[in-house]
Amino acid sequence: MCDIQGELKPGQAVMRVSPTLSFPKEHGKVKLAVMQMVSGSLAGLTDICLLYPLDVMKTRFQLQRPGTPNAYKSVRHCFSTIYRSEGFLSLYKGILPPIMVETPKRATKFFAFEQYKAIVSQWETLPQPCVFLLAGFLSGCTEAFVVNPFETVKVRLQSERVAFAAQQNAFTLAREILKKDGFGLRGLNKGLTATICRHGGIEYSFSSFIGLYCRKLSLSVQHSLGRSKESYPGTPT
Repeated sequence: MCDIQGELKPGQAVMRVSPTLSFPKEHGKVKLAVMQMVSGSLAGLTDICLLYPLDVMKTRFQLQRPGTPNAYKSVRHCFSTIYRSEGFLSLYKGILPPIMVETPKRATKFFAFEQYKAIVSQWETLPQPCVFLLAGFLSGCTEAFVVNPFETVKVRLQSERVAFAAQQNAFTLAREILKKDGFGLRGLNKGLTATICRHGGIEYSFSSFIGLYCRKLSLSVQHSLGRSKESYPGTPT
């Protein structure tokens, strides 16, 4: 049985043995990585399917200019206009690229974070929160290079005000962008700087930092429950 006062070691998951107490359960690194990627991919897929219409409307608002004919006035007006003029499926324009990139994105995120954390941890004078922040920033930047071409295609598809059935597919558009503008910052990697700032500077570095303190809080609660359990030997296991 592992000491509940310490942090979980790499390759350990939590096994719940009672309603009030949890203990680590050993898993191989490969199995643990697969579990993380599968669960992360399913969570990401659910998130995309439920919230994607809001992403489409966000893109439409970002691209419209003041004084544009038939400009959207509110979220409700945008939703109803797209639904009436383009059809319900148009609220899911460009959904294929995010779904395609979800699994490699998760794999890159978990793998890169663990590798960067191992490297940064070699600086013994660096506080643990800084280790998590720096590893999160670097892994977020790495992830940005993977997802940005898919983001470019997605935004182009979202911005087209045509019926869903009349729209070209993601692969055709990607080939068109690649042929016309190339793979660089004017082509499929257009907007890479903003994507790096989002994934590295905000999304993943701060989530890693918050995750560290949530884990410490969880371990503290487990430790308190363990001491409480020792005070009442009759507690069922």
